[in-house]
Amino acid sequence: MKKIILCLAAAFIISTSAEACPYQKMAEVDSKLFSNKSSINTETFAQISNLRSQGAEKLEIGELDNAEEIFDRALALLNN
Repeated sequence: MKKIILCLAAAFIISTSAEACPYQKMAEVDSKLFSNKSSINTETFAQISNLRSQGAEKLEIGELDNAEEIFDRALALLNN
């Protein structure tokens, strides 16, 4: 029984690892960018959309750290 609980706990910890972080940030950019409450101008929208595309490309090729940095820049623009 203890082994089952430890295995489940380990699986939970692994599933919430840092590798999911860039994907979560991409989802956050998407939700803020396409929100009905969003009041950003078209120039900023274009910049954020471009950064989002660049981040998605980095994710596809496995560059998670670079993708996370790009999504952070996009989120910074959204928060201004």
